[in-house]
Amino acid sequence: MKDSSVWSLPDPQSTTIRCRKDCRSLRRRDGLIKYASNNTSQNGEDGVIKRLFELLPLSKKRYCVDVGAWDGVHLSNTYSLLVENQTQSEEWSGVLIEADQQRFKELKNLHDGLGNISVCAEVSCDPCSPQSLLSILKRDAPDLPHNFDLVSIDVDGMDYWIMANILGLSAPDGSTDSYQPKVICVEFNPTMPTDLVYVQPRSDSIRHGSSLSAFVELATASGYILVETTLFNAFFVQFELYEQFLKDEVPDTSIEALQSPLSMGTQLYQLYDGTLKLWGCKRMLWHRMPIEEKKIQMIPQNQRQFPFSPSNGEDKNEEANTIREDAIDMSPYCKNCSDDSEDNINSKLHCAAELNSMLEKDGFALVRGTGISGNLCDNALRATKTFLHEADESVRRSCLTKDRARRGYSPMATENFASLLGEEGPNDLVKKFRVGPESESSSSSLHQPNAWPSSEVWGDEEAAFFISSIEEYFEQTRLAADYILTAICDGINANNSDHAQSINVLSNQSNNHTSILTLLGYQYGSRHKKGSKGYMRPLVAAHTDVGVITVLLYDSGKCATLQRVADACTADPTTEEWVNINLPAGPYYIDEPVFVVNVGDCLSELTGGSLRSTLHRVMPQPCKKDDNDAARSCLALFVGLEPSASLTLPHSGENMTYEEWRRGRIARATAVLRNSASK
Repeated sequence: MKDSSVWSLPDPQSTTIRCRKDCRSLRRRDGLIKYASNNTSQNGEDGVIKRLFELLPLSKKRYCVDVGAWDGVHLSNTYSLLVENQTQSEEWSGVLIEADQQRFKELKNLHDGLGNISVCAEVSCDPCSPQSLLSILKRDAPDLPHNFDLVSIDVDGMDYWIMANILGLSAPDGSTDSYQPKVICVEFNPTMPTDLVYVQPRSDSIRHGSSLSAFVELATASGYILVETTLFNAFFVQFELYEQFLKDEVPDTSIEALQSPLSMGTQLYQLYDGTLKLWGCKRMLWHRMPIEEKKIQMIPQNQRQFPFSPSNGEDKNEEANTIREDAIDMSPYCKNCSDDSEDNINSKLHCAAELNSMLEKDGFALVRGTGISGNLCDNALRATKTFLHEADESVRRSCLTKDRARRGYSPMATENFASLLGEEGPNDLVKKFRVGPESESSSSSLHQPNAWPSSEVWGDEEAAFFISSIEEYFEQTRLAADYILTAICDGINANNSDHAQSINVLSNQSNNHTSILTLLGYQYGSRHKKGSKGYMRPLVAAHTDVGVITVLLYDSGKCATLQRVADACTADPTTEEWVNINLPAGPYYIDEPVFVVNVGDCLSELTGGSLRSTLHRVMPQPCKKDDNDAARSCLALFVGLEPSASLTLPHSGENMTYEEWRRGRIARATAVLRNSASK
């Protein structure tokens, strides 16, 4: 029987990668894990330990050993036993070992008055060392019972060998010293698969950790059985105690029943063309940095292909494939924004880190996975080309306004971007059309009615297609821009808390935004003609963008190319080092669209310049006047904040509204134009 109620055909424009919805795990949740809770522990260990000793036989006096005790409070598995003493019928005493001297001082201050033993020592996994766990306990805690109640081992690496040492399996030749604690809590490496037996070398200088399966083998050989796991810790109990007191509570002690498969693991899989892909956790857990798929590839992008594919004579666009491969995947934010799963949270962390890294370095980044459909991009670019390049000039002039810098049509050579840098130069050779948010209640000049081409001049069908395509693209791109800003904020907050307050305004967006969508049309002209005065001079002079970020899409028209300065730190528009910014050619209903994102002046100021508002320009490219594909069409969303949004500029400490900041920025450019006109 067919059932398509919970399934739909994947988006053919992009790769589909997600977790299967009905994925079943053998992990049981009805054992000790249901009692998991934290007082000072990290992942529920306090509750598991409490339940274990409720089930085990009552003892008036109990003992525990904490190896890697920190300050006795931070992520402690023994604080509740030794300090708060959860049960009135039992008295706990402990031996606490910590290597860091500052943390040890705090540990000693906490426990000296409680009669517990604090030892400052770096435990060695060498069984012959005087700093082995057996040696430390025999020397510093001679009255510790042979079968004391609990040992908690957390030393970030050599845990396996320290557990083996205390159980007497890793001891000096001829030695019969050992302890048999009733319960063992020990840290394993949660990134290792459950079917992997991995034991790091017995060395104090190596910090690998060992797998859960390796600990299970060690425990079994010593007469212990696995009874529970948390995210990082495994609990083992003496087999005889399990049989008498825990079997009903934990009937299945297999790893599959007590550990989620690859809960923090990273899986690697291969595509037919040789691409390596990651699944699961995509971050270096202890180094807090992303694992980048681009850096683990064995075969260069331009050499990846299925070795047994039939030859079809087609010349693949290797540059386009490389651009798509290098573009940052925004789908964790733009497509899966409501997904709070651990996988998507890790994907967001990777995405935010990668995006901010590019914006810090270049001020520009390429992104994909925005959720904007390829068909919509194709329609919007086609509507732009039809209006700016193919329609009669009378159609464009039917939507001229007095405020053409914010709404409606702006003819060629009527605007000057050089003025944004305080420079003088010729006007820009580009046609523009602008739409923005409409608000009857706002007094901001950025909120005003849109001016659309007249259907009487252009025709009902052409005008309707243009308006619907541009309106939908504006709304979808603005939504994607909000998600991109969220990713930028997450990346900044993760790495630079100094700017958390100043960028907070970016995460409080409302429908009262001031973003403007600008349609741009470049065509063959005097700056393409050899021998002309303006030959190969910029079509749009070097400038930076005024707003927060810009989200840009353009077609493959030959006559123009977008460039940024090679050194994002430079503010010199006369520099000779520029880098072309290319996008894959459409149509985008076949391949996922890629967008350019660049930092605007406002965002750069809010981040104290850590994200760069980089100089860029549009240059003419050699082409012929009669080339059908010479004209270039572009869609640029200039993202702006709510007019009353309160800004705090880190460098100056000034407070102002976004409207005030923007007016000041434009006023400086206007003064340059007036000065130039008066000469």
